[in-house]
Amino acid sequence: MEVIEKTYVDDVVVLEINLIRAILDESIALRKIVEEEINSGQTQLVIDLSKCHYIDSTFYGAIVMTSKMLINIGHKLRVVEPAIIGQSIVINVNTSKLFDKYKTREEAILSFEEDIQPES
Repeated sequence: MEVIEKTYVDDVVVLEINLIRAILDESIALRKIVEEEINSGQTQLVIDLSKCHYIDSTFYGAIVMTSKMLINIGHKLRVVEPAIIGQSIVINVNTSKLFDKYKTREEAILSFEEDIQPES
């Protein structure tokens, strides 16, 4: 199993983060994968954090950078929330303008087709 597993569901790229702790080394890998996908024309991205228990500031920064890259080309990132929400910096920061958060990968993928907004 890859640390960051990339799958395609129709036109949506799902990046599943297979880590308990997402930290600096993985943030570099995430940035590289995201840049490659955007440069190849992919604009519908989901980052699945459901397996993460801890996300440090460098990894969170990579997510924010991804979001800003997509916003600059007229798109918005979808993020699947970590399973242990209280442990995550993502929940503690106001991110509603940067990306939409979903409880499941399926909800995030469907949101591209149906333009569904996440539950608050």
